Amino acid sequence: MNSKKNIKDIFNLSFFVRLAVIVLIILLAVFLYHFGKQHTVYVDNRTIEIDGVSYRALEWAEVSVDGGESQEYSPRTRREATVQRQKHTIHVIYEDEDFNQFEIEQEFTVPVNETQVVLSLPALVAGLSEDQYLTEFVPMAQQLGLNVGGAAATAAEEEIPTEEDMFGDMTMDF
Repeated sequence: MNSKKNIKDIFNLSFFVRLAVIVLIILLAVFLYHFGKQHTVYVDNRTIEIDGVSYRALEWAEVSVDGGESQEYSPRTRREATVQRQKHTIHVIYEDEDFNQFEIEQEFTVPVNETQVVLSLPALVAGLSEDQYLTEFVPMAQQLGLNVGGAAATAAEEEIPTEEDMFGDMTMDF
């Protein structure tokens, strides 16, 4: 019996067909991950402070993300837009304090590793860079430093005082 395999036996047509199918599956997975992943963009019209400079909320704005339905914004308004892909276009029509109307169209890119981002309208209109007007979404409970697990998780972590601890050191009271 001849146990040696010839190199032509290993790299035959079926080997290359299998290799091509594997490569196509990997490319399809990367394509679907990149272009099928949904992101939530929270468009925020609140006064914001960046690098010690305060940017006031817009008095009125009309915003459309990726050519979708336009939504009106007043001060302290936050709405969400669900989008796919990484690159998006935001179209903003807004008024300043003197009721002059302006229009901005800006492209922005959602980072691959983030599913939710906050886009600040005042920072966008002020002409700041993308890394300043587009930030990671952090839930309010996490911003305030609250335990996300709730009161039950907090109660489980607290020590229960014993009888000695309850009254403290009473040797000095007499």
